[in-house]
Amino acid sequence: MFRIAPSAAFALLLLSGAAQAAPAAALQPHRAVYSLTLDMTRGQRSVISIEGKMEYRWATACDGSSFEQDYQVDMVYATGDTLTRKTRYAGWESADGHELTYNLSSSTNGEDKEDIRGTARLDGAAGGDAVFKTPADLKQALPAGSLFPTTHMQRLVEAMRQGQPIFTAGFFDGSSADGPQYVSVAIGRTQPGDPAADALRQGPSHPIVMAFFTVGKADRDRSVEQPEYELRQRLFENGVADRIVIDYGDFAMAAKLDTLEPIATPRCD
Repeated sequence: MFRIAPSAAFALLLLSGAAQAAPAAALQPHRAVYSLTLDMTRGQRSVISIEGKMEYRWATACDGSSFEQDYQVDMVYATGDTLTRKTRYAGWESADGHELTYNLSSSTNGEDKEDIRGTARLDGAAGGDAVFKTPADLKQALPAGSLFPTTHMQRLVEAMRQGQPIFTAGFFDGSSADGPQYVSVAIGRTQPGDPAADALRQGPSHPIVMAFFTVGKADRDRSVEQPEYELRQRLFENGVADRIVIDYGDFAMAAKLDTLEPIATPRCD
C-alpha cells in the first residue's frame, strides 16, 4: 500500500509542485455507472457485506465543466446492524479553473445527515477561499497551489502522459466541511491501449494510487500519519477510470464498471 506521512516538508514540496503550470489535457466527457461491493476487511471484520451503485457524470460546457456523483450503498456489520447511505454531489468549475460551486446532500438510514453548499475561488497559484452557504458562517482558506476537480484531473493526466511517477497537489471540491485536502498520486507505468475494448477504453492507461490527506490534520493530531483514504484505479489518459478500489483502512470497497457512455461536447461559438 502506498503511504506518505504528512509533514511540513512534504506540504512545501506539494505546493511548489502544484504551482507549476501544465498544459490542459483533453478529457472525455462521459457517464459511468459502477456496482459497489466489499473488496476486503481488516481486523475484526466489522463490515461483512457491501452492495450498492455509484453513478459519475463529467460534462463540458462553454463556460466550464460540470460533475455529478450519486451513490447508494447498503452495508452489513458483523453485529447484524445495517446501514444505508445515499449521497448526491454536484459541482461546476469555471473554464479557467478559478471558480467552483458545489452542493452535497446525504442521508443515513433515511435520515438527512449532510447539506453542504457553497462557492470557492482561487487567485491563480496564490490560493483562495471557500464560502459555505451551509453550514452557515463557514469560511475556509485554500492553500497556495490548490486545484479544483477538473483542473486537478487535467494536471494528473498530463503528469501521466509525461511519465511522472508522482503527482501531488492541493485539492478542494466542497464535498466535506472538514477543509481542503492534498492528494499524492503514485503513477504506474503506461499500459498500452486495447483496440478490442470499448471506444472510451481503447487508449493508454496507468495504474494509480491516490492518497488523500486533510490539510492541517497532521498538525492537530501528531499521531495521524496515514491518509484519510486511498483510491486505487486504472485511469485512462482521457480521464475515464475503472478497476476502482476505495480503501478506508478498516475495509475497502470495490467499484466495478457496468455502464460507460460518452457525453456530447457542446458547440461554443
